[in-house]
Amino acid sequence: METIIFLLDKFPVLLVILLRISGFFISAPVFNSRNLPVQLKAAFTLLVSVFIYFLLYNTVTVPEINFGFIFLLLREFIIGLIMGYTAQLLFSAIQLAGQSIDMQMGFGMVNVMDPQSGLQVPLMGTFYNLLAILVFFLINGHHYLLEALFYSYKVLPLGALKLKASFYSLITDLTAELFIIAFKLAAPMVGALFIADFVMGIISRTVPQMNVFLVGMPAKILFGFLVLLLIVPFYIYLLTSLMERSFQDLFQIIKVLK
Repeated sequence: METIIFLLDKFPVLLVILLRISGFFISAPVFNSRNLPVQLKAAFTLLVSVFIYFLLYNTVTVPEINFGFIFLLLREFIIGLIMGYTAQLLFSAIQLAGQSIDMQMGFGMVNVMDPQSGLQVPLMGTFYNLLAILVFFLINGHHYLLEALFYSYKVLPLGALKLKASFYSLITDLTAELFIIAFKLAAPMVGALFIADFVMGIISRTVPQMNVFLVGMPAKILFGFLVLLLIVPFYIYLLTSLMERSFQDLFQIIKVLK
């Protein structure tokens, strides 16, 4: 009972903390999955907020409830969104790479339901995304995200958001790098499928009696799956390296927000 009265007395501080964590969980990978019940997300957000609150309440003064308090809540929510957006960039690159591969394999018109976003996405994009989620949990990526969230309160006290030129430069570079990462992930498959198209073109010129469109499409899909089986181990290794770098970028973006 005393704990509840204590929380209600410091409710403005708890609310400010809750806004940053809510913004983070809304945009962070895996945590923003539509497969998770809303009640579970809300309960976990509140639990983490209370835990962080008890770590900070000795060093934080209770803000006054006035017009400036609304801007304080907004700043905290923006911090959480920026952190979640930075962590989500790699998964967006993976989705883009899968979409590029789908177009080359002939799956451009074949869409399936993505369990993360709840949207219709390409087939290979979903496979790459699910594999990335598996690697994410294997390297304890969710622990790194929570660590970054706790670290943000050490570097960025409540209401300490400053959007400087260094932040805009860094977030622009990270967003632009999304397309480079997507190209690197898709390059082996796209290159192999391009060679298959080239071979099919030669066959269609040398053997005009063969219906290349009838034979070539299933053959190219089969060839694409064989190449995929060969490169999956290298893809997992590359994903591990990219995720470790993504976590470093997340900690770096927290520092430049100060």
